[in-house]
Amino acid sequence: MTELGPWGEECFVWRVSQSGLGSGAGSGRVSGPGFAPPVTWWRALEAVVRDLRCLRYGREVDVDQLEWWLSIRDDHFVSIGWESGRGVGGFGGMTGLTGLTMDASYGEAAVRTAEAVQDDLAGYEFVQWPSRGRHLLTPGVRAGEPFWVDPHGDVAVAPIGELCKHVGRWPGAETST
Repeated sequence: MTELGPWGEECFVWRVSQSGLGSGAGSGRVSGPGFAPPVTWWRALEAVVRDLRCLRYGREVDVDQLEWWLSIRDDHFVSIGWESGRGVGGFGGMTGLTGLTMDASYGEAAVRTAEAVQDDLAGYEFVQWPSRGRHLLTPGVRAGEPFWVDPHGDVAVAPIGELCKHVGRWPGAETST
């Protein structure tokens, strides 16, 4: 069963609260069309959501109350986003416009998801993420896997989804939250 997506087109849409991410795409906390979303995109969304917990610089935002969505149009293009929550507006990352479809690799899906969230936070919410206040880490693919990369030296800091575990690998970031 399809529904109207965020931009008025027919698509499959899955919704999950921030607290439901990490509990698996088949869990009862996920609403959707009655079948699981593509695993690579679900894993990508979960990884980026985990990383949102650290290295945010700028205005305070409460990401714990967000309601995330993942949609797939009939041409197989994927979009991700969230409904507005306390202290943060809603956003829809139209990853479909950048050419990624539901059969993208996990590395591509995670990098594109991270880029969309990072761009929205910086451009609208005035939050640098992930950052310790001087420059942003950038998402990139290394050996097929998604990583946060320090662009000043092109150094891989952490796999996307494990940023909070590796904060200390980015010099000076130990005191950031």
